[in-house]
Amino acid sequence: MALVEYLESRGFIANEIEGFSQQIPKQVYDLTVLIDNTHIKTVMEIGFNAGHSAEIFLDTNPSIHLTSFDLGAHNYVNIAKDYIDSTYPSRHTLVLGDSMKTIPAWKQTTYDFIFIDGGHDYDTAKADLMNCRRFANENTVVLMDDTMFTEGWSVSFNTGPTNAWREAIEEGVVVEITHHDYQPGRGMSWGRYKL
Repeated sequence: MALVEYLESRGFIANEIEGFSQQIPKQVYDLTVLIDNTHIKTVMEIGFNAGHSAEIFLDTNPSIHLTSFDLGAHNYVNIAKDYIDSTYPSRHTLVLGDSMKTIPAWKQTTYDFIFIDGGHDYDTAKADLMNCRRFANENTVVLMDDTMFTEGWSVSFNTGPTNAWREAIEEGVVVEITHHDYQPGRGMSWGRYKL
């Protein structure tokens, strides 16, 4: 049983869940291509939510361990965690709390892949992007979800992540590989931290 079916069996209908990556087939494709790399063993995710991106990562690359950080604001977070643990045993860690506090307090380690899809206000998006830098090495791929660069496609929740990403490039913190705008309101950017 896939995660969407599992959540529905527990009373959570997909269109009632906050927006998620599996709603956009082209984004699923990009995430799958990016994570399907034998050199990627450790993955960090900000924004577990209902576990959809976690499912993509863990299902695509059986070699990874995923550490997710989430505010835990939705009642489906723990149900999604149960599914992830039963489907991908011993491969996932979930840290609950405000990422602006939990990320700086997290133990020093290095991640090969960092996916940022947390708070969409500018301050949180900027803090997440900057705070994750210490977990990167020269080959770490960092992704910022919900960026938007196509004129007329931006919606309110794109502003924070887009501005944080743009500033990180301008300040020499991130070197962008590319960005994809999938449809109005839905886009993603990725690159590497400049260390």
